[in-house]
Amino acid sequence: MLAGIELHGITVRHVFRRRARDRAQARPWRAIKPRAVTRADRSRHVQHLQDTGRYRILRKLEPRAVAEGVRPEFPLRGVILDTETTGFDHRKDEIIEIGAIAFTFDHAGNIGDVTGLYGGLQQPTVPIPADVIKLTGVTDDTVAGQAIDLAALRDLIDPADLVIAHNAGFDRPFCEAVSPIFADKAWACSNSVIQWAARGYEGTKLG
Repeated sequence: MLAGIELHGITVRHVFRRRARDRAQARPWRAIKPRAVTRADRSRHVQHLQDTGRYRILRKLEPRAVAEGVRPEFPLRGVILDTETTGFDHRKDEIIEIGAIAFTFDHAGNIGDVTGLYGGLQQPTVPIPADVIKLTGVTDDTVAGQAIDLAALRDLIDPADLVIAHNAGFDRPFCEAVSPIFADKAWACSNSVIQWAARGYEGTKLG
C-alpha cells in the first residue's frame, strides 16, 4: 500500500498528492493522464530502493525456457526436485506429487541452462489425510487415476551428477522407495547446507 511506504520521512502517498495538486494548479484546464510505467522506470525505482539499504526487493521469478542443446562450458548436470507425500514416514507413506527441473552447471557452481522439466501426480493406496490436503492442496480427486511417469523421470535423473532438494533427508528416502534411479546419486540439501540467515533471510522455508 502506498500509505505504508516512506522515503526520507515523506510518505509516497503525500508526495503523489502534492505533485498531482501542483500539476493541477499549473494546468487547471487539462486532465492529468498517468504516464505508462516502462521496464526501465521499474528498474530505476528498484535500484533506488536498494541503494537506500532499507529494502529488499522481491522479483518475480520468470521460468526459463528449456534449452535445445547443452553448452560445453557447463558440463555438469543437476536436478532440483520437490515431493508431496501422504505423511512423514517413507516406510509406510507415499509420494503423491513430484516435480523436477534438470539443469546444467560448471565446476564453480555457475548455472547454465534448464534442460528438462517433469511434474507428475500419483494416486496413493490410501486416502490422502485431511492435514496433507490442507497443507498441499492435493486432493484424492486431484490424483485419481494418476501415476508418475518413471521413464520421463529417469530421462532427467540418469544423467544427473547431483540431485538437490530443500530437505533432502526427507525427499531422498521417498524417492528411493519409488525408484532405484535415485539410489546411487549424490544429493545436496538446500535447507541445511546454505546459511540462509547469513544471507538475510529469516528462516529456511521455501517462501
